[in-house]
Amino acid sequence: MKKYAALLAAAALTATISMSAFAAAGTTQLKDIDNYWGKDAVQYFYDNHYVNGVNGSFYPDKAVTREGVASIISNMIGNDAKAKSAFSDVKGRWSENAISSLCEKGIMNGYNNGTFKPEQNVTREEFAVIAYNYLNYRGVTTGTVVDTSYVDENQIAPWAQKAVDALAAAGYMEGTNNVFHPKDNVTRGEAVSVLYRILKGTQADNAAKTKVENQVFSDITTVYGSVKSFAGDGIMYWQANKLHVGAKTSKKRDKLTTAIAADAALPADTVYVQKSKYSYNEYKAMMTQAEKIYRATEPADAKVSTDVDYLNEKIVLTCSSITPETQQALNKALGNTVKIVIQ
Repeated sequence: MKKYAALLAAAALTATISMSAFAAAGTTQLKDIDNYWGKDAVQYFYDNHYVNGVNGSFYPDKAVTREGVASIISNMIGNDAKAKSAFSDVKGRWSENAISSLCEKGIMNGYNNGTFKPEQNVTREEFAVIAYNYLNYRGVTTGTVVDTSYVDENQIAPWAQKAVDALAAAGYMEGTNNVFHPKDNVTRGEAVSVLYRILKGTQADNAAKTKVENQVFSDITTVYGSVKSFAGDGIMYWQANKLHVGAKTSKKRDKLTTAIAADAALPADTVYVQKSKYSYNEYKAMMTQAEKIYRATEPADAKVSTDVDYLNEKIVLTCSSITPETQQALNKALGNTVKIVIQ
């Protein structure tokens, strides 16, 4: 049985890291990063074709533009189909596909006047929000967010505060001497270094989480006989740094609670057993049904995706547009179990 979406998203980051093993031997060395503090990050991104150099140079201290950030993160995600942008100042640009992809995923946004401003430099607080959105897209949590209390905290925009605090708490993006400099432009080297820390940091987190998951699956097998049987009664998902295991059947839930509590191989206070309204199989069936209903009445090229909001016990259908007829059909079939998000 496949593990759930949040777990798969985190695993995808580990897979991204492992790709470094396939970087070609003798890859061209960038000539302007030998003494650069972020050399390892830049070289890794260059080797994996996330960034490019110009005539053998990377220019790490040069400010990065909005389209530059979009290009880097789009290359990290990979496998995106060609897409056209609705922004008036992006159509036909080399970065059009990357910008369209990141806006569709909610990682970046345009402006209210219908523009994206692709050549505009990105400030440190703006980049913090983009990096935070990328983490959310990947299903990676940063744990407990604490107030960083930078000396210049009053200069950080309210819309960026949560992202700045979250990235600082996780060690992905910090200030210097307790100063964040939110309005300064982020450089190409700084942007790559933050994204590199995200990839490397989540690699260690994923390994620890995978170890916990495997141990819990062992306990689940003891109670249910197989993971396949559990899929018909339960769910499993990460919320921050705690693994939630849900079960519909009270007797099975009690047995799971006992088995997990007695498992000395599990770190204390890492796994929480709870009541679940739906099973993994039921969520999967509802997602399939929702997408089928949407595609039956919407244009063939309409973009739609489905996911599970385990915390609120709903499925989430994300689409670019939806007609009242489709919405009515979804509500009739799935009631308030489906949440529709238009973006």
